[in-house]
Amino acid sequence: MIKKIYFTAFLLTAKIAFAQVIMGDSNNPSTNSIFSVVNKEDNASNSKGMMIPTVNNETELPLYNASQPDHFNDDSTMQGMIFYQKDIKRAVVYDGEKWKPTFYESGGRTTRASMNPATAENDFPSVTCVLIGCGEKDVPFGFYNSSLDSDKLGIINPQGAVNSNFNNFTFKESGFYKVLISLKVKSSGIHVSPPVISFRALKNGNVLARNDVSLNEAILITAGANRVGTMEFLAMFDKGDQLKVQVSGGVSILTVADNYKIVPTDGTFISIEKL
Repeated sequence: MIKKIYFTAFLLTAKIAFAQVIMGDSNNPSTNSIFSVVNKEDNASNSKGMMIPTVNNETELPLYNASQPDHFNDDSTMQGMIFYQKDIKRAVVYDGEKWKPTFYESGGRTTRASMNPATAENDFPSVTCVLIGCGEKDVPFGFYNSSLDSDKLGIINPQGAVNSNFNNFTFKESGFYKVLISLKVKSSGIHVSPPVISFRALKNGNVLARNDVSLNEAILITAGANRVGTMEFLAMFDKGDQLKVQVSGGVSILTVADNYKIVPTDGTFISIEKL
């Protein structure tokens, strides 16, 4: 008798394990759903929803570890787990490495960085062009403007020294990003065509995007011309990719000697938005 009970229980368990579970209705809303919660009502007083587990903030989420760069340990077996996080008012899903909001605030998550406004003019990133060509220089961005800069993506690297071979940003999440670069440039020199400076975005040391920006439409440019140039592009970055901004000059007709300096003002910044 006991064996029959065990066998019957085994069959029921097996049937449940491979069955589709439907709550709130006898009809199956989808043949591909293993578990469905159906709200049959069409009015506010009788409508019923489903509550998912909630936490107050990220410190209460499973695998939280403040010592990790992204604050969470990795566990691929938990991919797809969902919680509702009250402080950001978003459902968050675990991707195997970290918890990510399913929806972002209006405008997305953005990192904005600037140059150090205390940099002496002699230390501004600068390139010089002569008849035989131009040099190139990295632009060191960081968190310098407390009222405008922010790092919601958590990708700003520690501040780098001016003129060093410095990667300013290391991406924590794979995906598409919108990048806006704005640089105020101080130019000097004598030439008969407008001075041109080349903005370059480098991913892992390779040129990802480039824009040659004409700084002035005048025929004759002399020392002291200041202009703000911009470059905007979309790009795919993988986790661990590094990004930096570089400038170089463009030799114009009858150039004697051009010098371009990147000036650390409100017009010099980079904005990186996760799409």
